Formats: sequence, C-alpha cells, structure tokens
Amino acid sequence: MTSDPKFQQEVQQLHHKRVYFILLVGMGIMFLFAVLDYLLLPEQFTEFLRYRLAAVVIVGLLLAANYCDRSLQKAWMIGITGYLFAGIIVLLTVLRMGGVNSPYYVGVIVVITSYTALAPLSIGQTLVSGFALVFLYLFAIAMIGPLRLYEILSLFSNLFFMICFVFIAATQSWADSTARKREFLLRHEENLASEKLTRQAKYLEQEVQRRTQEQQATEHHFRILYEAIVDDVILVHADGTVLQANQHAVDHYFGGTLPEAASVFDLALAHDRPRLERELLAPLAQGATISAWRITLRNSDASQTEVEISGALLQRAEKKLGIQLVLRDISIRQQLEQKLIGSLNRVRKMENAAILALAKLSEYRDVTPGNHLERIREYCRLLASELAQDPRYSTTLTPNFIQDLYQGAILHDIGMVAVPDDILTKKHGLSPQEEAQLRQHTRRGGDVIKNMMEGIQNSGFLAVAQNIAYFHHERWDGRGYPQGLRGSEIPLEARIMAVADAYEEHTAPLDLNARLSHAQTVQMIGDEIGRQFDPAVVDVFLKTQDTFLLVSQTMAEPDPCLCMESGDCNLRDQ
Repeated sequence: MTSDPKFQQEVQQLHHKRVYFILLVGMGIMFLFAVLDYLLLPEQFTEFLRYRLAAVVIVGLLLAANYCDRSLQKAWMIGITGYLFAGIIVLLTVLRMGGVNSPYYVGVIVVITSYTALAPLSIGQTLVSGFALVFLYLFAIAMIGPLRLYEILSLFSNLFFMICFVFIAATQSWADSTARKREFLLRHEENLASEKLTRQAKYLEQEVQRRTQEQQATEHHFRILYEAIVDDVILVHADGTVLQANQHAVDHYFGGTLPEAASVFDLALAHDRPRLERELLAPLAQGATISAWRITLRNSDASQTEVEISGALLQRAEKKLGIQLVLRDISIRQQLEQKLIGSLNRVRKMENAAILALAKLSEYRDVTPGNHLERIREYCRLLASELAQDPRYSTTLTPNFIQDLYQGAILHDIGMVAVPDDILTKKHGLSPQEEAQLRQHTRRGGDVIKNMMEGIQNSGFLAVAQNIAYFHHERWDGRGYPQGLRGSEIPLEARIMAVADAYEEHTAPLDLNARLSHAQTVQMIGDEIGRQFDPAVVDVFLKTQDTFLLVSQTMAEPDPCLCMESGDCNLRDQ
C-alpha cells in the first residue's frame, strides 16, 4: 500500500511544500552566521559575508525553481542541492577558521539537522544526505594536510557528534515516514469504508451485516459510516430507548430533532409493539443477528411506512454499546417488484407463445392433432407435480424445474420437421429403413435445441427440452432408442414425457379408428410398468388418471366427422 501512487504523490506534495521552509530556514541560518561572524571574527566578516550572500542568492534561485516545479518531481533535487550548497558554505568557513579546531564545525550539524528535520525523507535518504555532508567535511579536512595527534582526537570528536546527529535524524525520519504511512493507510481505509457503505445501501442482508462489522472497527470509522449511510440508522438500548440516530432517521421519524426520551416503541403501531420487543429487540440483545425483519412504522408527519430492519448487537471488549438498527424503506422497492413481476409475466407469456409457435411447426404437417402440445405439457406438469411429493424426487422437481418441464415438453417432437412427408403420412407399416429414418427425429430434435443453447447461459428450460427431445423414446428396460439407456440412466424429464406421450398417442391420434378409450390407455400403461415406463412415474399417473381424463376432455379438438355431418363440432368422447 505504501508504494501506492497516491501515497507517493502525497509525499511529493509535502516535499514540495517543505522545500520552501527548508530554503527559508537556510537563508535564516546564513544571516545568523553573518551576525556570528561579525561578533566573533570581525577581521574576516567581509569575506564570510560574501559566502553568506552567495548562499542567499543560490537559495533564492532554488526557491524560484521550486515555484516553477509544477510537476512536483524536482523537490528532492532542489532540496538536496540547497542543503549541500549550505553545507559547502559552512565548510568553507571551517577551512578558513583552522579546520579541525574550528568551532564552526557545529554549523555542519546545524545544516544536517535543519534539512533532515524539515524534509519528508525516508531513512535511506536521511542517511545518504547526512553522511554526504560528513564525507565532505572529511574531504575538506583532508585538504588541509597532515593532522597532529590532538587534531586527530578533535576530528574524531567532531565526527562522533556529526554521526550521532545523522543517526538521530535517521531515527526521526523513520518515525515520521512510518507515521505518514500509517496516516495514509488509515485515511485509505476510511475512504474504502465510505465507498463500501454507499454500495451497501443497495444490498440486502449480507451487505447490511458487513456494514455492521465495519462500523465496529473504530469509533471514528463508525461515525463516518453512521452519517454517510442513506438508510435510517438508530442505536437503541435493549429497552428500546434511542441512544443515537443518523440525520436521515432524525428527519424521517422525529421531525428533525431527536427528543431526549425517544423510544423506538413510539414509532411502532400499538398492536406491533409486543412483536417488536419479542421478535426483534430481545433476540438482538442476546447477540443474535437479524436481517430483513419487516414492520410498519409511523413517520414524523403521521404517515406510515413499511420498513425492513436489520440489526446487530454492538460490543467492544465485552461491553455492550447498544443495538444498531438499520431501517430501509421498502415501499418503493415493493412497487418496483410488482412492476418487475408484471414485466416478467409478460415476457414469460411471450416466451411461451414463441416456444409453442416453434413447436407447432410439426403440427402444420398434420402429423398431430391441434391441441396435442397443450395437452402434453399439462400431462407433464400433472405427473411432475405429483411426483415432487415423493422425497426421492423433491430436490429435483422444484417449482422452477417443473416450469422448465412445462415449457420444454412442447419441443419433444421438434425433430419431426426433418422427417420426409412420405414417411409421416404413410398409412401402412414402415420398412426397417423408414423406421430408422423416423427414429432419427430424436437426435435431430435434440441437436436443434442444442444449437439453440449456444451462446445462452443457464437456460434451464432448453436443457430440459434437450433431454426430452433426445430421450423420450428410451425404455425403462433398455430397449428404447436412440441410445438404449436403462432405468435411471434416462433423465427424469424424459421418463415423465414417455408416460405423457403414450397417453396422448393412444387417446388422441388423428386416425379415429386407432383411438383407445381412457380406461384402455390406463390399462396399457399399467401393463408396461417396469418395462417401457418408470414404475414411479406410472404410480403417480395412476393416482392422477382422473385429472388426465379431465384435461383430455376439456382440451379436446372438435370431432371432424361430426362437423362434416351436422355442421356442429362437438368434443370427442373419451
């Protein structure tokens, strides 16, 4: 995080500002040295004054350079240049004052301390800066010539103090840089918390819980979250007394001013107050977390609002601070939900109509009666709904799955559009080659739906429709087609379709002479239990056979023979 560009930018901005102070302090030091020169070395005052004035001029130029540095990229170079130049001026004074024995070596320490104390340096930069001036001091002393023993001792003493100040400055720089990093991290966390809070206002239970946890982080963070949240937030005692509320809640429920003895019970309707205590406050006081709990509250203008409350107990070091309640007005959301449900219902109706129109492509070739598809999907829904009562199938046959089955069932014979007309309309038995070609309608229908699924993610009904198209002619005993699957290898939706299709095939063929009565069809399907059909599906068929008969009668087509003879079409007799 400390290498974050924003942090580096902050350091650069701080360095840029500090350079002004560093250079101005440098000017001040030069003037103070001039005063000191005048008092201690009047005979060399003029010479040293030229040094000081030269330093002041250079510092002035560096101030101008820093002012022109709009990119804030040269603050380090400007500061270190002024620092080194000031050090060199002091070293010139040291050389002119006798080298090692000159008391002006203290000026080197002053320059080091002034620069490293003001500049926002890292520990590495401080060490480099400090030792650079120390080495320049050594270099200047070396230029004087060989030293006597007492001068070596003085040099050692001077270096000792200089190095001590360098390490002290480095320690201070480390502490300052660490504090800046920590401050940046804290500010960064605060900003992240505030951004999360804005998003959390749009989320439900999970986001409310996360917001509650983050509000417990620190008292400062809690206040930021507390005031920034767009929901109504109230902190209450276990007895319902309002301890604190954000401005949204104060405006909404208390008319802009929070009364001293305000209670959350005052907001609830009279008949809801026992429930508020029993179902919300009592569990929260015991440490439970509650979300999406609904109640109707009274607003400050006497109107009523249905709200959704999420709450948690706030604790710090085992001390209970109170119960935090987050109240969300869901009246607008409920209106939007109703509109959304209406839109989804319209879309679903259009989708069902489009699917049914696609499936009726095969009916246009007169291979199935007019209401064939409508009856088939009703039969499938009847079987699936009854079978869902069996614990073995309840997890699979969910309401969504049954709806997908209802939609997908009407595409079971979509592959028939690829079967030649002469095979579909042939009155007598088919040859082995024709039978094989007819059986290809399962593969072709499944492939068509498989192609429809390309580019569509999570299309539940198409996946169900594909299994039905591929496998609705498989048999429980393994003698079906196209793959000869056996038993539970056959998808459940295909096993359901097999029974529904068999009932439809025998009770509603176009050839009236081939039709069986309802009782005959029930007997035929019962005889095939465990051979052609899944025993479990046949069992629920036998339980619902009366409903099957009702569906077949109410959704029957007019009898063509009666229509032609009398001109009045009646429902066929089942």
